[in-house]
Amino acid sequence: MTLSARVPLKLLLLSSGLGYTARGIETWMAELALHLPGEMHVELWSGGPAPSAKMRLTRCLHGLNRDARWLRRLPWHRRYLLEQLSILPQSVALLRWHQMDLVYCGDPVLSWHLKRFRPLHRAKVVFMNGMRLSANWAKDFDGVHLLAPPYLDAARRELAGKESVERFFAVPHFVDLERFAPPTPQLRAAARQRLALKEDDFVVLTVGPVGQVSHKRLEWLAQEVAAVDIRAILLSAGMEEDGAETVRAQAGKALGDRFRFLGRVERAAMPELFHAADVYALASLAEPFSIAILEALASGLPVVHHSDEVMQWQTGSGGVAVSMTEIGAAAKVLRRLKADFIWQRELGAAARKLAEDRYAPAHVSRQLVEALLKICGRDLIAET
Repeated sequence: MTLSARVPLKLLLLSSGLGYTARGIETWMAELALHLPGEMHVELWSGGPAPSAKMRLTRCLHGLNRDARWLRRLPWHRRYLLEQLSILPQSVALLRWHQMDLVYCGDPVLSWHLKRFRPLHRAKVVFMNGMRLSANWAKDFDGVHLLAPPYLDAARRELAGKESVERFFAVPHFVDLERFAPPTPQLRAAARQRLALKEDDFVVLTVGPVGQVSHKRLEWLAQEVAAVDIRAILLSAGMEEDGAETVRAQAGKALGDRFRFLGRVERAAMPELFHAADVYALASLAEPFSIAILEALASGLPVVHHSDEVMQWQTGSGGVAVSMTEIGAAAKVLRRLKADFIWQRELGAAARKLAEDRYAPAHVSRQLVEALLKICGRDLIAET
């Protein structure tokens, strides 16, 4: 894609937790920087150590780390608030100094204050609403990025008749289709060997924070996996948050040594986890827009999840929606997937095709760039 504007758009991607934390917002910002068109002037600013981003300008703002040991006595939401506010003054000053056209941010408090101080820095502010905040709260931003059409439908209902609804747009996240891909038999065997899994183990993978802040409900999923049969194993990867010890104890009580908690796994090692699994599952009742689900789809794994409309849209024909509040509902589906390899394979193939058709980086990046340029009064023209 090429930009028709003679002066490149100066776009800032800003994340207070980037460099410290590897959750959805931070992962998205780092990968988005690598897939935006070269004609754009893109800078990536982080609260923590600046990540490596090829052909992009990166800057560390040396903010607080919400997971710093000395902050652990505070509740998570207070720690996250302090992290965001710690980079606000420098962000405002640098935005003005570098004359950025637009700042794109997924941290709500930081975004709100950047909007408040816009007369000082003059950049337009686009909030990436990855936390399911209400449309009414977000309506005064220059733009609001929603991650799925159901969110846009809800915003239109909430803001019916108000001009501010025109600032909302829906574009999903993308997934690296080369890094995350269905494994060959050799890759699958190697992944299982490294994780000490047997070939006849039925492996259910889940990825995400472990604890009581993000409401992933790992303990519920463990009970459902335990009800499948004695060869069903739950593999869990993710950082610990408040309440992690309690949740891990509950999962261990349900599954014993069939519960494998890996903790935080480096990004480069994530594809191997998907290679080792038979199914991806999560018990959360709502997800803003799970990047791990995208990675599972791209890896050719069926996804079992709650019957939430956003997750149903996200997984399409590669997912199976069940009630994650009804005891035994997920276990029934997992049991069938274990017994019916043909169905499991069909779902996996549909998952991969959906990833290729809907979540390819070039396709998604183009949609997002078009939306951002429209907010700034710029145009995009296709390459010929």
